[in-house]
Amino acid sequence: MASATPSQPSTKETSNYAQLCRLLVEVGSLMLREIFDRVCPPENLHAVLTNPTNHAKLQTLRKKRVLSTFQWGKLYPVSKTSVSSGNFDTSLLLFLLRNIFGLNFPASGRNNLPPGSDTSPEADITRIKFFRDRVFRYAANASVDDPTFSLYWNNIKDTFLRIGGTCYEEVIDDPTLHCMDADLEEHYQELLREWLKDDDHITDKVHGDKIVKKGQEGRGHGGFL
Repeated sequence: MASATPSQPSTKETSNYAQLCRLLVEVGSLMLREIFDRVCPPENLHAVLTNPTNHAKLQTLRKKRVLSTFQWGKLYPVSKTSVSSGNFDTSLLLFLLRNIFGLNFPASGRNNLPPGSDTSPEADITRIKFFRDRVFRYAANASVDDPTFSLYWNNIKDTFLRIGGTCYEEVIDDPTLHCMDADLEEHYQELLREWLKDDDHITDKVHGDKIVKKGQEGRGHGGFL
């Protein structure tokens, strides 16, 4: 059976956008995992997740549907010692870094590109999200002209190589990263959209819980929100 016809034909500009999506989704997830494994070395992951305090916190967030059943299964697989960050999606990696390891936004803020002198894990995560959000601004038309494409591609590449090292240059320059048919282009556009959607869902849930908790504490002390 023939595959469905893509909603719009591929052009140079739509291909540019899809390539940026793929770079962020495929290599960006590798960079987040690099950061995560530095903050929590793989040999420590099982102990961190089974720590009673951390486990109780994660279980509470699961009950509140901040964590999905699928993500919970990755955190606590049947073979408990087989847990690996390699099985965590980008949203779960970011969630753990914020809520278990306490990484906050750098001094430059959550929506600004950190200065080059700041190479902390928090700053690198913010850089990845900054470029992700900037690229997603073009999602409505799924189209990026050549000068804009080159600007973003080179900036993202430089950031990824600094985080992961020159060993990732071959991954980034892999010709298959640039060769996609229209269906594959749509696939990576959707993956980037889902990443933002999942990240926003978790952020909203956690932020909402904090507001409720703050309100309860305020009422308990006769204060106001």
